Parts: sequence; C-alpha cells; structure tokens
Amino acid sequence: MKALFGFIAALALSGAVAVDEPPAPFRPYSDLVAEAQAAFASEDFALAASRLDEAQAQRPYSLFLTRNRVLARFLSGDTAGALALASSVAARGLALDLPPTEAFNRLRSDPAFAEVLARFEENRKPVGTARIAAEYPDTGLLPEAIVKIGDDFLIGSVRTGGVFEATESELRKITQLDGGVFDLASSTDGASVVAVANNQLAYEKRGERPAAAAFVTFDLASGSVRTRTEVEGDAALLGDVEAFGAVMYATDSLTPRVLSLAGASKPETLAADPRFVNLQGLALDRKKRRLYVADYLTGLFVIDLKTKSVAPLANPSDAHLGGIDGLYLHQGDLIGVQNGTTPQRIVRIDLDGKGTTARKLTVLQQSLPEWNEPTHGIVDGDMFVYIATSNWPAYGDDGAIRDGAALQPLRLMSVDLK
Repeated sequence: MKALFGFIAALALSGAVAVDEPPAPFRPYSDLVAEAQAAFASEDFALAASRLDEAQAQRPYSLFLTRNRVLARFLSGDTAGALALASSVAARGLALDLPPTEAFNRLRSDPAFAEVLARFEENRKPVGTARIAAEYPDTGLLPEAIVKIGDDFLIGSVRTGGVFEATESELRKITQLDGGVFDLASSTDGASVVAVANNQLAYEKRGERPAAAAFVTFDLASGSVRTRTEVEGDAALLGDVEAFGAVMYATDSLTPRVLSLAGASKPETLAADPRFVNLQGLALDRKKRRLYVADYLTGLFVIDLKTKSVAPLANPSDAHLGGIDGLYLHQGDLIGVQNGTTPQRIVRIDLDGKGTTARKLTVLQQSLPEWNEPTHGIVDGDMFVYIATSNWPAYGDDGAIRDGAALQPLRLMSVDLK
C-alpha cells in the first residue's frame, strides 16, 4: 500500500509554517501527522482516521486534511462516515481535489460516492459575471499588491520588486524596492505609500543575500524610499499590511504573528497566538480599533488594538472561513479573496453589529475562466477591484517558472458589492 499513499508525506507540510506548541489537550500537530503516516503505511486505517481527526481540530479549514480523512474512513470500511464527511464539504459549496492514485480511484468507482462527486463538479462551476476593469500585457510581474490612492491604482510586483502606476494604457514604474512587493497600503498623510517587501519565494533576486522581510515607505510623487525597517530575530515573511496613524501592521506567515511598527522604532509583536498557523489577509476597522486577520488553515480572528486580545471570529453558520488571502472591509462586512479553496472564490462575510460573529457567507464570484489565482484587491466605493491573474501557479517552490507554464497578462477585474 506504500505506493498508494505517497501523497501522505506532504501532510507534514499542510500548514507549511512553524507554529507554537498548541495548548492542552491538543497534541503537537507534527506528532499526529507522523502517527497518521505510520498508520497508513501499516494499513491501520482506523488509527489513521483518528489521528487525522485530531490534526484537523488544529487545522479546521485544511481541505487537504479533510480529503485524507475521507480516504482513511473509506479504506477502514466506514463508507458512511467517509460519505458524511465528503457531503459536509459539498454542503459548504466546495469540492475536494482527489489525486489519481489507486486508493482514490477505488473511492471514485464506489457507487455510494457518485452523488457527492457530482455535487463536487457542480460546485466547481463558475459563479458571477466576469467584469474586466483593465488588462496589461505584462506577464512577468507576479502581481500581488494593489492599492488606490486618489484616482491612481498602484500595483506591486513580487517577482521584480517594482511598484507601478496602472494607467489606462500601461503600467508606469514609479519605484523599485529591495525585495518582492507583497502588499501596499496608503499612509495617513496621503503623500507616501506603505509596503511590505521580502527577498524570498519567487523574487527574482532571492538568494543573493540572506532572507529579509521589511516594512517600507516611499514618496508617492517621487518614488524615493523614505524608510526601510527589517524584521529582526525570528524568520519572517510579511504578507499583508495596514496603516493606522503612525503605526503599520503586517501579518507574518513564516513565524505566525501580527507585527506592528511605530515611527522609527523596531517591529514588535502585536499578537502571537498558538492558533495562528499561516497568516495572510489583514483588514483594519478604524472606528472599532480592531484588526481582522485571516489564517489559511484556522480561519478568521479579531485583534483588539487596545488590549491586544485575540479571539476567533464566531462562526455559528459553519461557513468555510479558511483559504482567504486578501481580506477587506465594506460597510461593516468582510470581503475575502478565497484562493486556498476549491473552487477559488470572492466572498462576502456578513458580520453582526458587534463585528465579532460571521452570520453568513455569500459567494460573489467563483471559478471564472479569466482567473489565474486571484490574490489582493481594493474596495473602491461599492466596487471591489482585484488582481485576477497573479500567475502564482506558474512558479515552483524554488521560485523559478515551471517548465511549460503559461503566464497570463495582468488582468484587473471587479465585482459589484451592492
């Protein structure tokens, strides 16, 4: 059976980043994964299912874990349990990607799964109308960051470290940063731009010097860099940034935490929680002085900027709140770019009056053929404008373009939030 379960070796990377030891009564995630791997190898599928269940409790939105829990139940003879678990995924409007292994092929061919597999295929279909706001022929940027300042849209490149003004006809380079640009935000003064830059992942000059992650500000008119402050100590990969007064906030997906930087000081940890695993999006509620933070695998959290307390966003409707990259606020609700799910989606998460409970998740767009992994966006009045073709799938773990990968032009798309 070893050849059938080669995929299980990747379980240890499901989460992809280091995490603090979880609080009791949870056992370390890595131990649970190792025991699940051993149980698969010895064909003790009931034990594998049990250990994966425990792991899923710590990574509730990992569809990779869910997929393997379904398989473990099926191989243990618990067809009803496997079917119920798969059906719960379908009920959330999602699908499981089943690899073409002998074990999963056995599951596919079982008549008991025909209906839920059909629901998966239905869930993969496009939703919403494709609205292209602009398109540029540039294919080699790996665009991740977008911000609107005044009437101008700025685009940041992970691949080159350039920041560009998106005019009607072209991208005009306004500055060059030392590191790939993962996010941009407008500063309070309106004359400068806040960025987070990392010389890692698919940055074209990665490896030329030690890995670094930095907060950067640059002048909007001249493009000249005003400040650059690197994160010291633990390894860091800054993903999303917000600015509030003289303070900048950023998520760190490598050492999962939220950092803050005030003035000329050094970055400090605003929040580190054992439930943080792979932090991504960040949305700032200035009125309530709180941050909403998206974790790919553990969902959405609320950080009180006064007390620094961290609480999970309550989710009584059991919506799938994982896999969110970009995260934004619009009229008291959250808008999320959910590119870590199948299918990929743009979603609205309706919040209660206190802003601490997700009442409902609504899919605004999904699986549009014009997409190539949407990433970040910007709320522009009642429109959400976003990067639809990041080209992330074209890049391998070594940061190089995969052989035969097709790079698409930069496409900005929009969805009406009304």
